Amino acid sequence: MNVYNNCDNKIISLEDAANKIKSGDNVWAGGYLSVPVYFLQELSKNASELEGTTLYAGLLTYPYEFLKPEYLGHLNYNSLFMGPLEKKFQHGGNAKIVPYHLSNADEVLKQANCNVSVIEVTPPNAAGYVSLGACGGVGNKYGLESSELVIGIINEYQPFIANEDNLIHVDEFDFLAIGNHPIAGPKPEQPGQIEKNIADHVLPLIPNGSTIQIGIGTISNALGMGLVNHKDLGIHTEMFTESMMELCKLGVINGSRKNYKPNKIVAAFAAGSQELIDFVDGNDNIEIGDVCVVNDPVEIAKNDNFVSINTCIMVDLTGQVASEGIGHQQISGSGGQVDFVRGARMSNNGLSIIALASTHTDKKAGTVDSTIKLALPAGTPITTLRNDVQIIVTEYGYADLRGLTTNARAQELIKIAHPDFRNELIEQAKAVGLL
Repeated sequence: MNVYNNCDNKIISLEDAANKIKSGDNVWAGGYLSVPVYFLQELSKNASELEGTTLYAGLLTYPYEFLKPEYLGHLNYNSLFMGPLEKKFQHGGNAKIVPYHLSNADEVLKQANCNVSVIEVTPPNAAGYVSLGACGGVGNKYGLESSELVIGIINEYQPFIANEDNLIHVDEFDFLAIGNHPIAGPKPEQPGQIEKNIADHVLPLIPNGSTIQIGIGTISNALGMGLVNHKDLGIHTEMFTESMMELCKLGVINGSRKNYKPNKIVAAFAAGSQELIDFVDGNDNIEIGDVCVVNDPVEIAKNDNFVSINTCIMVDLTGQVASEGIGHQQISGSGGQVDFVRGARMSNNGLSIIALASTHTDKKAGTVDSTIKLALPAGTPITTLRNDVQIIVTEYGYADLRGLTTNARAQELIKIAHPDFRNELIEQAKAVGLL
Protein backbone atom coordinates (compact mmCIF):
# COMPACT_ATOMS: atom_id res chain seq x y z
CA MET A 1 0.00 0.00 0.00
CA ASN A 2 1.29 3.46 -0.88
CA VAL A 3 1.01 5.64 2.19
CA TYR A 4 2.43 8.67 0.37
CA ASN A 5 -0.28 9.34 -2.20
CA ASN A 6 1.08 8.09 -5.52
CA CYS A 7 4.71 9.04 -4.97
CA ASP A 8 6.18 5.57 -5.50
CA ASN A 9 7.93 6.58 -8.71
CA LYS A 10 9.86 9.32 -6.89
CA ILE A 11 10.89 7.51 -3.70
CA ILE A 12 14.51 6.39 -3.46
CA SER A 13 16.70 5.33 -0.55
CA LEU A 14 18.69 7.83 1.51
CA GLU A 15 21.86 6.21 0.19
CA ASP A 16 20.74 6.76 -3.39
CA ALA A 17 19.78 10.34 -2.56
CA ALA A 18 23.26 11.02 -1.18
CA ASN A 19 24.80 9.50 -4.30
CA LYS A 20 23.03 12.15 -6.39
CA ILE A 21 25.45 14.77 -5.02
CA LYS A 22 28.45 15.21 -7.30
CA SER A 23 31.76 17.03 -7.17
CA GLY A 24 31.34 20.75 -7.75
CA ASP A 25 27.70 20.84 -6.66
CA ASN A 26 26.41 23.67 -4.49
CA VAL A 27 23.83 22.15 -2.17
CA TRP A 28 21.15 23.92 -0.14
CA ALA A 29 20.12 21.80 2.86
CA GLY A 30 17.80 24.08 4.80
CA GLY A 31 18.08 25.63 8.21
CA TYR A 32 17.70 24.28 11.74
CA LEU A 33 14.78 21.81 11.83
CA SER A 34 14.56 21.69 8.02
CA VAL A 35 18.06 20.21 7.78
CA PRO A 36 17.75 16.59 6.54
CA VAL A 37 19.69 14.84 9.29
CA TYR A 38 19.72 11.30 7.93
CA PHE A 39 20.53 12.49 4.42
CA LEU A 40 23.57 14.44 5.67
CA GLN A 41 24.71 11.39 7.63
CA GLU A 42 24.67 9.43 4.38
CA LEU A 43 26.38 12.25 2.51
CA SER A 44 29.15 12.25 5.12
CA LYS A 45 30.04 8.71 4.05
CA ASN A 46 30.76 9.97 0.52
CA ALA A 47 32.35 13.28 1.49
CA SER A 48 35.97 12.24 0.97
CA GLU A 49 35.17 11.20 -2.61
CA LEU A 50 33.79 14.63 -3.51
CA GLU A 51 35.88 17.53 -4.78
CA GLY A 52 34.83 21.16 -4.47
CA THR A 53 31.29 20.47 -3.32
CA THR A 54 29.82 23.14 -1.04
CA LEU A 55 26.98 22.67 1.41
CA TYR A 56 24.87 25.60 2.60
CA ALA A 57 22.74 25.18 5.73
CA GLY A 58 22.46 26.63 9.21
CA LEU A 59 22.26 25.78 12.90
CA LEU A 60 23.11 22.11 12.61
CA THR A 61 21.91 19.85 15.42
CA TYR A 62 24.10 16.81 14.69
CA PRO A 63 27.95 16.54 14.69
CA TYR A 64 28.41 15.34 11.12
CA GLU A 65 31.68 13.73 10.09
CA PHE A 66 32.18 16.27 7.29
CA LEU A 67 32.67 19.06 9.84
CA LYS A 68 36.16 17.70 10.55
CA PRO A 69 39.08 19.52 8.89
CA GLU A 70 40.06 16.63 6.65
CA TYR A 71 36.90 17.17 4.59
CA LEU A 72 37.79 20.77 3.72
CA GLY A 73 38.05 20.99 -0.07
CA HIS A 74 35.91 17.89 -0.48
CA LEU A 75 32.60 18.90 1.11
CA ASN A 76 32.93 22.50 2.29
CA TYR A 77 30.35 23.68 4.79
CA ASN A 78 29.15 27.30 4.74
CA SER A 79 26.87 28.10 7.68
CA LEU A 80 24.14 30.69 7.36
CA PHE A 81 23.73 30.72 11.14
CA MET A 82 26.39 29.39 13.46
CA GLY A 83 25.12 27.26 16.31
CA PRO A 84 27.04 25.54 19.12
CA LEU A 85 28.17 22.66 16.89
CA GLU A 86 29.40 24.85 14.06
CA LYS A 87 31.21 27.08 16.53
CA LYS A 88 33.43 24.17 17.55
CA PHE A 89 34.56 23.67 13.96
CA GLN A 90 35.02 27.27 12.77
CA HIS A 91 38.75 27.42 13.57
CA GLY A 92 40.72 24.42 12.37
CA GLY A 93 37.59 22.66 11.20
CA ASN A 94 35.27 22.71 8.21
CA ALA A 95 32.70 25.39 9.06
CA LYS A 96 32.65 28.93 7.70
CA ILE A 97 30.11 31.62 8.54
CA VAL A 98 28.23 33.68 5.95
CA PRO A 99 27.34 37.08 7.51
CA TYR A 100 23.98 38.48 6.37
CA HIS A 101 20.57 39.63 7.53
CA LEU A 102 17.89 36.95 7.29
CA SER A 103 15.78 39.32 5.20
CA ASN A 104 18.51 39.00 2.55
CA ALA A 105 18.48 35.19 2.40
CA ASP A 106 17.35 35.40 -1.22
CA GLU A 107 20.48 37.36 -2.19
CA VAL A 108 22.74 34.95 -0.30
CA LEU A 109 21.29 31.89 -1.97
CA LYS A 110 21.31 33.56 -5.37
CA GLN A 111 25.03 34.24 -4.95
CA ALA A 112 25.55 30.67 -3.69
CA ASN A 113 24.12 29.42 -6.98
CA CYS A 114 22.83 26.21 -5.42
CA ASN A 115 22.08 23.69 -8.14
CA VAL A 116 20.80 21.07 -5.66
CA SER A 117 18.31 21.41 -2.79
CA VAL A 118 17.66 18.71 -0.21
CA ILE A 119 15.22 19.60 2.57
CA GLU A 120 12.91 17.89 5.02
CA VAL A 121 9.19 17.91 4.33
CA THR A 122 6.05 16.30 5.71
CA PRO A 123 4.30 13.38 4.04
CA PRO A 124 2.01 14.66 1.25
CA ASN A 125 -1.66 15.28 1.86
CA ALA A 126 -4.45 13.87 -0.29
CA ALA A 127 -3.93 16.64 -2.85
CA GLY A 128 -0.25 15.82 -3.17
CA TYR A 129 1.10 18.80 -1.24
CA VAL A 130 3.83 18.51 1.36
CA SER A 131 4.42 21.12 4.03
CA LEU A 132 7.92 22.52 4.48
CA GLY A 133 7.39 22.02 8.20
CA ALA A 134 8.51 23.96 11.24
CA CYS A 135 11.34 25.90 9.59
CA GLY A 136 10.06 26.07 6.04
CA GLY A 137 10.37 29.82 5.74
CA VAL A 138 14.13 29.99 6.17
CA GLY A 139 15.49 30.23 2.64
CA ASN A 140 13.85 27.13 1.21
CA LYS A 141 11.88 29.04 -1.42
CA TYR A 142 15.04 30.46 -2.97
CA GLY A 143 17.08 27.30 -2.69
CA LEU A 144 14.35 25.39 -4.48
CA GLU A 145 13.89 28.02 -7.18
CA SER A 146 17.54 27.97 -8.23
CA SER A 147 18.06 24.20 -8.10
CA GLU A 148 18.19 21.84 -11.04
CA LEU A 149 17.83 18.86 -8.69
CA VAL A 150 15.33 18.95 -5.80
CA ILE A 151 15.12 16.13 -3.25
CA GLY A 152 12.60 16.04 -0.42
CA ILE A 153 13.29 13.98 2.69
CA ILE A 154 9.97 12.96 4.19
CA ASN A 155 9.93 13.17 7.97
CA GLU A 156 6.66 12.23 9.65
CA TYR A 157 7.68 14.23 12.73
CA GLN A 158 7.57 17.53 10.82
CA PRO A 159 4.39 19.53 11.56
CA PHE A 160 2.01 20.18 8.68
CA ILE A 161 1.68 23.97 8.54
CA ALA A 162 -0.54 24.66 5.58
CA ASN A 163 -0.33 28.32 4.61
CA GLU A 164 0.48 28.84 0.93
CA ASP A 165 4.12 29.87 1.41
CA ASN A 166 4.81 26.65 3.31
CA LEU A 167 3.35 24.18 0.80
CA ILE A 168 4.87 22.59 -2.29
CA HIS A 169 3.45 19.90 -4.57
CA VAL A 170 5.28 16.60 -4.87
CA ASP A 171 5.51 17.18 -8.63
CA GLU A 172 8.11 19.87 -7.87
CA PHE A 173 10.49 17.23 -6.46
CA ASP A 174 12.73 15.09 -8.60
CA PHE A 175 13.10 12.50 -5.84
CA LEU A 176 11.79 11.76 -2.37
CA ALA A 177 13.40 9.71 0.39
CA ILE A 178 12.23 8.81 3.87
CA GLY A 179 14.12 9.95 6.96
CA ASN A 180 11.85 9.94 10.00
CA HIS A 181 13.31 11.33 13.23
CA PRO A 182 12.03 13.50 16.10
CA ILE A 183 12.71 17.21 15.70
CA ALA A 184 11.54 18.44 19.09
CA GLY A 185 13.98 19.74 21.65
CA PRO A 186 13.76 19.98 25.43
CA LYS A 187 11.71 22.57 27.27
CA PRO A 188 13.72 25.81 27.55
CA GLU A 189 15.91 26.53 30.53
CA GLN A 190 14.11 28.37 33.31
CA PRO A 191 15.25 31.98 33.69
CA GLY A 192 17.19 33.02 36.77
CA GLN A 193 16.75 36.09 38.93
CA ILE A 194 18.89 38.33 36.71
CA GLU A 195 16.79 37.47 33.67
CA LYS A 196 13.60 38.09 35.64
CA ASN A 197 14.92 41.47 36.78
CA ILE A 198 15.69 42.41 33.17
CA ALA A 199 12.17 41.39 32.18
CA ASP A 200 10.73 43.56 34.96
CA HIS A 201 12.30 46.62 33.31
CA VAL A 202 11.11 45.66 29.83
CA LEU A 203 7.49 44.74 30.58
CA PRO A 204 6.24 48.29 31.31
CA LEU A 205 7.56 49.36 27.89
CA ILE A 206 5.15 46.98 26.10
CA PRO A 207 1.61 48.40 25.90
CA ASN A 208 -1.44 46.15 25.78
CA GLY A 209 -2.45 45.52 22.19
CA SER A 210 1.12 45.62 20.88
CA THR A 211 2.39 43.31 18.18
CA ILE A 212 5.67 41.86 19.39
CA GLN A 213 8.80 40.05 18.32
CA ILE A 214 10.93 38.32 20.95
CA GLY A 215 14.29 36.70 20.35
CA ILE A 216 15.55 33.47 21.89
CA GLY A 217 17.36 32.65 25.13
CA THR A 218 16.70 32.78 28.86
CA ILE A 219 16.10 36.55 28.88
CA SER A 220 13.48 36.10 26.19
CA ASN A 221 11.90 33.24 28.16
CA ALA A 222 11.67 35.50 31.20
CA LEU A 223 9.97 38.16 29.09
CA GLY A 224 7.48 35.66 27.77
CA MET A 225 6.66 34.43 31.25
CA GLY A 226 6.32 38.02 32.47
CA LEU A 227 3.75 38.97 29.83
CA VAL A 228 1.00 36.81 31.34
CA ASN A 229 -0.91 39.86 32.61
CA HIS A 230 -0.82 41.70 29.29
CA LYS A 231 -3.83 41.74 26.98
CA ASP A 232 -4.50 41.34 23.27
CA LEU A 233 -0.94 40.97 22.05
CA GLY A 234 -0.12 40.03 18.48
CA ILE A 235 2.87 38.19 17.01
CA HIS A 236 5.03 39.00 14.00
CA THR A 237 8.34 37.31 14.68
CA GLU A 238 11.27 35.47 13.22
CA MET A 239 10.95 32.45 15.52
CA PHE A 240 7.79 31.21 17.21
CA THR A 241 8.91 30.13 20.67
CA GLU A 242 7.78 28.18 23.70
CA SER A 243 6.84 31.29 25.68
CA MET A 244 4.73 32.55 22.79
CA MET A 245 2.87 29.25 22.70
CA GLU A 246 2.11 29.52 26.42
CA LEU A 247 0.81 33.08 25.95
CA CYS A 248 -1.42 31.87 23.10
CA LYS A 249 -2.88 29.18 25.34
CA LEU A 250 -3.57 31.79 28.03
CA GLY A 251 -5.30 34.08 25.54
CA VAL A 252 -2.74 36.85 26.06
CA ILE A 253 -1.72 36.51 22.42
CA ASN A 254 -4.82 36.60 20.24
CA GLY A 255 -3.98 39.09 17.50
CA SER A 256 -7.32 40.84 17.93
CA ARG A 257 -5.79 44.32 17.83
CA LYS A 258 -3.35 43.72 14.98
CA ASN A 259 -3.99 46.16 12.16
CA TYR A 260 -2.02 43.95 9.74
CA LYS A 261 -2.92 40.29 9.37
CA PRO A 262 -5.24 40.34 12.40
CA ASN A 263 -5.61 37.12 14.38
CA LYS A 264 -2.66 35.56 12.54
CA ILE A 265 0.61 34.51 14.18
CA VAL A 266 3.26 35.37 11.59
CA ALA A 267 6.70 33.73 11.84
CA ALA A 268 9.50 32.48 9.60
CA PHE A 269 10.01 29.33 11.65
CA ALA A 270 9.05 27.56 14.86
CA ALA A 271 11.17 25.45 17.18
CA GLY A 272 10.87 24.03 20.66
CA SER A 273 9.50 21.12 22.63
CA GLN A 274 7.16 18.43 21.35
CA GLU A 275 4.32 20.42 22.90
CA LEU A 276 5.20 23.34 20.63
CA ILE A 277 5.53 21.11 17.55
CA ASP A 278 2.09 19.67 18.30
CA PHE A 279 0.70 23.18 18.82
CA VAL A 280 1.74 24.44 15.38
CA ASP A 281 0.81 21.19 13.58
CA GLY A 282 -2.38 21.87 11.63
CA ASN A 283 -2.90 25.20 13.40
CA ASP A 284 -4.64 27.53 10.95
CA ASN A 285 -3.70 30.57 13.03
CA ILE A 286 0.02 29.95 12.41
CA GLU A 287 1.52 31.38 9.23
CA ILE A 288 5.08 30.28 8.45
CA GLY A 289 6.16 32.76 5.82
CA ASP A 290 9.15 33.38 3.61
CA VAL A 291 11.83 34.87 5.88
CA CYS A 292 12.69 37.51 3.27
CA VAL A 293 9.13 38.83 3.63
CA VAL A 294 8.55 38.18 7.34
CA ASN A 295 11.84 39.88 8.23
CA ASP A 296 11.58 42.71 5.73
CA PRO A 297 11.61 45.93 7.82
CA VAL A 298 8.96 47.44 5.53
CA GLU A 299 6.73 44.41 6.12
CA ILE A 300 7.37 44.52 9.88
CA ALA A 301 6.50 48.23 9.97
CA LYS A 302 3.03 47.51 8.58
CA ASN A 303 2.23 46.47 12.14
CA ASP A 304 1.34 49.53 14.22
CA ASN A 305 2.52 49.56 17.85
CA PHE A 306 5.24 47.05 17.06
CA VAL A 307 7.71 46.21 19.85
CA SER A 308 10.90 44.30 19.05
CA ILE A 309 12.82 42.73 21.94
CA ASN A 310 16.20 41.16 21.26
CA THR A 311 19.30 40.29 23.25
CA CYS A 312 22.99 40.89 22.75
CA ILE A 313 26.41 39.91 24.08
CA MET A 314 27.79 43.37 24.82
CA VAL A 315 27.39 47.05 24.04
CA ASP A 316 29.86 49.92 24.00
CA LEU A 317 29.36 53.32 25.63
CA THR A 318 28.11 54.91 22.41
CA GLY A 319 25.46 52.22 21.85
CA GLN A 320 27.12 49.90 19.35
CA VAL A 321 25.66 46.43 19.85
CA ALA A 322 27.51 43.11 19.45
CA SER A 323 25.14 40.14 19.30
CA GLU A 324 26.96 37.47 17.29
CA GLY A 325 30.60 37.25 18.30
CA ILE A 326 33.50 38.53 20.37
CA GLY A 327 36.73 39.46 18.64
CA HIS A 328 37.26 37.01 15.79
CA GLN A 329 35.30 34.27 17.57
CA GLN A 330 31.91 33.84 15.93
CA ILE A 331 29.31 32.68 18.46
CA SER A 332 26.05 32.71 16.51
CA GLY A 333 24.73 34.94 13.74
CA SER A 334 23.04 38.28 13.35
CA GLY A 335 19.85 36.51 12.28
CA GLY A 336 17.05 39.03 11.96
CA GLN A 337 17.99 41.36 14.80
CA VAL A 338 18.71 44.35 12.57
CA ASP A 339 15.63 43.61 10.45
CA PHE A 340 13.38 43.84 13.49
CA VAL A 341 15.21 46.77 15.08
CA ARG A 342 14.68 48.78 11.91
CA GLY A 343 11.15 47.52 11.36
CA ALA A 344 10.18 48.56 14.89
CA ARG A 345 11.67 52.02 14.38
CA MET A 346 9.65 52.41 11.19
CA SER A 347 6.40 51.21 12.79
CA ASN A 348 3.76 53.72 13.89
CA ASN A 349 4.36 53.97 17.67
CA GLY A 350 6.94 51.19 17.39
CA LEU A 351 9.83 50.55 19.76
CA SER A 352 13.06 48.55 19.65
CA ILE A 353 14.53 47.12 22.86
CA ILE A 354 17.83 45.27 23.25
CA ALA A 355 18.48 43.48 26.54
CA LEU A 356 21.53 41.96 28.19
CA ALA A 357 22.84 40.98 31.61
CA SER A 358 25.27 43.59 32.95
CA THR A 359 28.08 41.07 33.47
CA HIS A 360 29.51 37.93 31.93
CA THR A 361 31.26 35.19 33.89
CA ASP A 362 34.11 33.34 32.22
CA LYS A 363 33.74 29.95 33.88
CA LYS A 364 37.12 28.69 32.68
CA ALA A 365 39.05 31.72 33.90
CA GLY A 366 36.82 32.31 36.90
CA THR A 367 36.50 36.01 36.07
CA VAL A 368 33.57 38.41 35.85
CA ASP A 369 33.54 41.23 33.32
CA SER A 370 31.19 44.04 32.40
CA THR A 371 29.17 43.61 29.21
CA ILE A 372 28.94 47.38 28.89
CA LYS A 373 32.33 48.50 27.66
CA LEU A 374 34.18 51.62 26.65
CA ALA A 375 34.92 49.91 23.33
CA LEU A 376 34.19 46.51 21.87
CA PRO A 377 37.16 44.11 21.65
CA ALA A 378 39.17 44.33 18.42
CA GLY A 379 37.60 42.29 15.65
CA THR A 380 34.15 42.15 17.25
CA PRO A 381 31.40 42.33 14.62
CA ILE A 382 28.93 45.15 15.23
CA THR A 383 25.47 43.69 14.73
CA THR A 384 23.23 46.69 15.38
CA LEU A 385 24.56 50.16 14.61
CA ARG A 386 24.36 52.79 17.33
CA ASN A 387 22.30 54.92 14.91
CA ASP A 388 19.58 52.24 14.98
CA VAL A 389 19.55 51.55 18.72
CA GLN A 390 16.70 52.93 20.82
CA ILE A 391 16.58 51.31 24.26
CA ILE A 392 19.16 49.15 26.06
CA VAL A 393 18.07 47.20 29.16
CA THR A 394 19.99 45.40 31.92
CA GLU A 395 18.89 44.15 35.32
CA TYR A 396 19.66 47.64 36.66
CA GLY A 397 17.26 49.54 34.43
CA TYR A 398 17.02 50.87 30.92
CA ALA A 399 18.82 53.53 28.92
CA ASP A 400 16.77 55.37 26.30
CA LEU A 401 19.39 56.49 23.78
CA ARG A 402 17.06 58.19 21.32
CA GLY A 403 18.25 61.67 20.42
CA LEU A 404 21.18 61.64 22.84
CA THR A 405 24.74 62.79 22.17
CA THR A 406 27.51 60.24 22.51
CA ASN A 407 28.42 61.84 25.85
CA ALA A 408 24.87 61.54 27.15
CA ARG A 409 24.66 57.97 25.89
CA ALA A 410 27.76 57.06 27.86
CA GLN A 411 26.22 58.57 31.00
CA GLU A 412 22.96 56.65 30.57
CA LEU A 413 24.66 53.35 29.81
CA ILE A 414 26.98 53.63 32.81
CA LYS A 415 23.87 54.04 35.01
CA ILE A 416 22.66 50.56 33.98
CA ALA A 417 26.09 48.90 34.15
CA HIS A 418 26.90 46.66 37.10
CA PRO A 419 27.80 48.84 40.12
CA ASP A 420 31.17 47.10 40.48
CA PHE A 421 32.25 48.46 37.07
CA ARG A 422 30.70 51.93 36.99
CA ASN A 423 33.67 53.83 38.41
CA GLU A 424 36.04 52.11 36.00
CA LEU A 425 33.76 52.97 33.07
CA ILE A 426 33.56 56.59 34.23
CA GLU A 427 37.36 56.88 34.32
CA GLN A 428 37.71 55.22 30.93
CA ALA A 429 35.08 57.51 29.41
CA LYS A 430 36.78 60.60 30.85
CA ALA A 431 40.12 59.50 29.45
CA VAL A 432 38.77 59.51 25.88
CA GLY A 433 36.56 62.58 26.23
CA LEU A 434 33.19 60.84 26.43
CA LEU A 435 32.58 62.40 29.85
